[in-house]
Amino acid sequence: MSRLLHVILALVVAPLFASASSAQDSDLFSQAASTELMRRFGGGNLSWLMLDRWGRVVAENWPDADRTVAPGSLLKPFIAVAYGEQHGYVFPRVTCSGISSRCWLPRGHGRIGLEAALADSCNTYFLSLAGALNRRLAQTTFARFGLQAPRAPDADALIGLTDQWRETPITLASAYLKLASGPPEQASILAGMHSAAESGTARDVDLALGPGAALAKTGTAACSHHPRATADGFTVVLFPAAQPRVVLLVRMHGATGAQTAAQAGAMLRAIGMGIGTGAHS
Repeated sequence: MSRLLHVILALVVAPLFASASSAQDSDLFSQAASTELMRRFGGGNLSWLMLDRWGRVVAENWPDADRTVAPGSLLKPFIAVAYGEQHGYVFPRVTCSGISSRCWLPRGHGRIGLEAALADSCNTYFLSLAGALNRRLAQTTFARFGLQAPRAPDADALIGLTDQWRETPITLASAYLKLASGPPEQASILAGMHSAAESGTARDVDLALGPGAALAKTGTAACSHHPRATADGFTVVLFPAAQPRVVLLVRMHGATGAQTAAQAGAMLRAIGMGIGTGAHS
């Protein structure tokens, strides 16, 4: 029965959803996708939430989904938007020297611009952007995405290095949907997420779905639930890249964001998205 369901998803339901123009088509996809995802990825170490392009929940397996979480580097694209709005969407190049400049990569990323910084989730780069923000104006930007940054946050909190900035899973997923449909000025931010899925920290997403298939961002944050682990990994994937029709947010207990990306890619692949399914673009 599960084999038959997978065939239906891959050959019929996912292609239908890829070209869906009605909520009725989305309902058909939602029912099949939810069943398959729960069967294959309903384990206790994974929490996930999928929305369609209308912002409706397609499938969900996230205990206490109404509780806020600290999503780590998933906040970085919104820092880029706030910086862009305040600086005419002209982004700097920054030298990342690794540990000495507070990046997670010990050797550093070298001289880096926005797209590569998003792809590789460079802490040094986004600390630089956050430090140059007018915080009052930035709060207005975040609110437009439905995000509620903490009052008077420091740069560490803004880029997710602490657990001070917390959001609910559905708020995060919805914010990414809004980001994907933003004005042309934000194209460089989406390009960074495209690169993340293709060759950056979320590269396992495109390994599962095909080159250039998706937009993605990873994050790693301190574990905030029980049993306690050293960290939790987060990945958000928007598929397909050109005109996203679904957004998938995944949290993996005791993992990094990069490890979680592999699970996110496998989840979308399991419901018929990606290479050879008719839902690639």
